[in-house]
Amino acid sequence: MVSITFKTATGKAYHLEIDKLHPNILTAGSPGRVKKIAKYLKNIEMVEGDRGHTVVSGEYRGIPVSAFPTGMGPASTAIVLPEAIEATEGPVTLLRLGTAGALQTFIRVGDLVISAGCVRDEGTTRAVVGAEYPAMANPELIPIMAGVAEKHGYELLKNLWVGITHVKDDLYFVETPHFSPLREFMEPKLESYKRMGVMASSMEFSVYCIIRDFYEGQRAGKILTCELLAILASPAAEGEIDVSKVDKKKLEEDMIKIGLDTLVAVDDLRRGKTPDIDLWKVIRKLVTSPARSELK
Repeated sequence: MVSITFKTATGKAYHLEIDKLHPNILTAGSPGRVKKIAKYLKNIEMVEGDRGHTVVSGEYRGIPVSAFPTGMGPASTAIVLPEAIEATEGPVTLLRLGTAGALQTFIRVGDLVISAGCVRDEGTTRAVVGAEYPAMANPELIPIMAGVAEKHGYELLKNLWVGITHVKDDLYFVETPHFSPLREFMEPKLESYKRMGVMASSMEFSVYCIIRDFYEGQRAGKILTCELLAILASPAAEGEIDVSKVDKKKLEEDMIKIGLDTLVAVDDLRRGKTPDIDLWKVIRKLVTSPARSELK
């Protein structure tokens, strides 16, 4: 595999300060969420980097798991994600646990969204490939994650959604374009994404998809990636977005459990075992789901 990342004098990744990661990986934007993931693991090893990247490794239900933060935004993610992938060997499952603002009126605060793919409304990944190239989650992961989420009490088409999400490289002036001095340009652009059915807006997952595709041409072992988003804000009206009333603690706990159990389910499938989820039930719901116009 060709290495594109910087290394320290001891051969460790320059920013994450690690030289090895387990192949079952959860990521989050903040070190705080990674530390919460660590509470679910056994035999924990933790690296506290000088740049604030807390990397944890341990065991969950018999499989080795690692977790690390990417920081906020595509640029930060594009620095640490290659380091993480270069620190793994063989097949990898890489799941992002994030937060987002809903773009559809039928998606409520406290719901979960599984990203099927992304609108690449950011500049970082264009250093890898042109904007015409799609950023897609691994489709085989979507029914697995949805099935695990349903086991944890969520329900497709009620408080669990699957669809295209939006990735931006600025938070306030993109997600609330009525504040932007360029509102005459920004508002119609975001509105067009809403009209096309984009579910929610966040800031990182397009990098996962593009970096995955790059490295799959460089290394042995398939990389699977998907994203689970907790909705903290409903579609913005003229005014400020208020996220203070969200039960963020419960959402984070649910996301972590779903992420970890999704890693176990994928590991089971790789080992030839049948995971304890009803995949046909999930696929049936996805196939028979109503048109978006019927959900409004």
